[in-house]
Amino acid sequence: MEQRIISNTIDNFVKAIEESKIKAQLLIVTTNKEKKLIDSDDTTYEVVKKKLATSSKYKNVKLLNYPAYSGMMAHQLNFALQAIIKNNKNVDKKSYFAVYNADSNITKQTLINMCKLCQTKSFPLIMQEYAAFFKNLKSLSPLMKGFAIFQTNFEFTNGFTNGILFSKFLRNHVVGHGLFIRLDYLQKIRGFTTDYWCEDIYLSFFLRSHDVKIYPIFAVEYGESPKNLKILMKQNATWFKTLFENGKIYSDLVKKHIDRTSAFSYLINQYRGAFAWLFLPTLYLAIIFYLFLLGNWQLGIIFLFSYIATTTIRYWLSNRIVELLSHNTMQSKLYLAFLASFAYLISNIGPLYSLLNPKRKKYKTER
Repeated sequence: MEQRIISNTIDNFVKAIEESKIKAQLLIVTTNKEKKLIDSDDTTYEVVKKKLATSSKYKNVKLLNYPAYSGMMAHQLNFALQAIIKNNKNVDKKSYFAVYNADSNITKQTLINMCKLCQTKSFPLIMQEYAAFFKNLKSLSPLMKGFAIFQTNFEFTNGFTNGILFSKFLRNHVVGHGLFIRLDYLQKIRGFTTDYWCEDIYLSFFLRSHDVKIYPIFAVEYGESPKNLKILMKQNATWFKTLFENGKIYSDLVKKHIDRTSAFSYLINQYRGAFAWLFLPTLYLAIIFYLFLLGNWQLGIIFLFSYIATTTIRYWLSNRIVELLSHNTMQSKLYLAFLASFAYLISNIGPLYSLLNPKRKKYKTER
């Protein structure tokens, strides 16, 4: 829960901002919705309020509380955006709105590299720091460690690598943590959408349809990975729902002035990704079981070995990218990649749960 981690997160951000010597204000955005979800008066708002009163070093930390008892992350972000605009009438082209989660872990190197990117790319509209979900890796079971590597691989393959190799034909995305969006641009596009569960999936499509490049920041954010399959399944189901609504997103976007070629190419890529996520794990399992049930042990072993070898290499490479970006030696890279190859075989439990429970409410990831 946010209450147990927010204090360390604030200290982490304050330290990074101070050490990087950038001019920044940290806004903590809570919501009254939390009061309905916990049986305690110690909400995140109260925890933060008490902490900020303990020291003058928090003078540049501002606490905002979204007053509604419903809504999504996008509502809180837009609430914060309006507060910033209200206090800053003249927004320049060198100010950024950065989004992080309560469990995010930022370093001064992230901010320094972000500033370098601003200088070399003339203050781009969008910058993104991608995440490795290793913060709680040691406490996870072997299966959940595999899923942590699987999700990290997605961030650094579809996000970081495809961001560097920017092309209309490559799938690329922003994430709702580690996102730096230029404040004047965010104001121009009227903030974050509240029409879809995952505002980052919509924003990714919106940016591609306007040929806006997402510049990856050469740093790594460390986040937590789900601690059990139930949490992971519900979290992935939430993502899949918006991913599967890309046809609707495309229809919404074509009503506006967009690059239809880029938008349609991205639509195909998104649906390709959705169907691969939904069907490929089951297809691999079906082929493996079918070959062994037929008694074709030789071909079954060759197929299984080929699958494990290729997927393990892929996940090892993403682990290596994280290691190089973070300048930290990662222990057991090969073993963790091996675990991810097995986790992948049931990685479609979220999409399947999404399709089987179409009327469920949006799930808020447990932290």
